[in-house]
Amino acid sequence: MATLNRILGYTLRGKTYAKTGNEESKIADNFPYLANDWSKSTFESLKQNIRKHYARRQKTRCAYCRVKIAVEGYGYPIEHITCRDKKPNWMFANFNLVVSCVGCNSSKGVDNVLVNPSTHYGDYEEHCPDTGDHYRLFNPHFDNWCDHFEIEDDFFLIPKPNTKGPFTFDTCNMHRYQIILDFREQINLREQKTFRNITKRIRKEKNEDKLKQLLEAKDAILDMIENH
Repeated sequence: MATLNRILGYTLRGKTYAKTGNEESKIADNFPYLANDWSKSTFESLKQNIRKHYARRQKTRCAYCRVKIAVEGYGYPIEHITCRDKKPNWMFANFNLVVSCVGCNSSKGVDNVLVNPSTHYGDYEEHCPDTGDHYRLFNPHFDNWCDHFEIEDDFFLIPKPNTKGPFTFDTCNMHRYQIILDFREQINLREQKTFRNITKRIRKEKNEDKLKQLLEAKDAILDMIENH
C-alpha cells in the first residue's frame, strides 16, 4: 500500500546522535568495556538521551519492523546492531545504536549481522563500520527501508528478494502477528476488509510458523470485534 510504505520508508541517514562533551568523557573514563557494563548507572542519562533522540527521529517506530513505539522510547530497548557480546567496545559507537521494539530486539539476539565475521574488524569504537555494505542486516543509518521491505495486501510486511530484507526479516522474526495488527491500526482498515485479507493469506500460507502468527492475528481481530 503506497500510503503505508511512505509512512514507514524513512532513513536515519544524517540523524546520528551527537554525544555531548560530558558524555564522551564518561565513555572514555569507563573504557574498555565488558558487555554488562551497559547497565552501569553512570550511563543512565546518556542512554535516556539516546533513546529519546532515536525514538523521535525514527518517527516513533521500531528501527526494523516499524511498529509504533513511545515518543520518548521509554520501555523499549536501545538496540545494538552489532551485539555487545561480540563487540563490547562498540557499545556507544555512533552507527551501532537505534531503538527497536522488544520483539525485534529479543529475536535478533547475538547473531552476527556483519558481512565478515566480527573478528575481521578491530575492537575499538572507530572500527565500527560506517557504510552499509558491511552489514548483512538492514541498518537504518545507511539503508532505505523501502529498498528492502514492502507492504503487500494493505498491511502485510514482506522482505524484498535479493536485498537485506530476507535476512533481517528472519533474524528479527518479523512475521509476528503483532506487526500485522499494528499496521492494520495505522491505516484504520475496516474490520471486514482486515478479516478478509487475513483469511486469504491463511489459505495461501505453507510455512507453519507464519501460519500460526496469521491465526493469532485473526483470533485477536475477532476478539476485538466481539468486544468492541
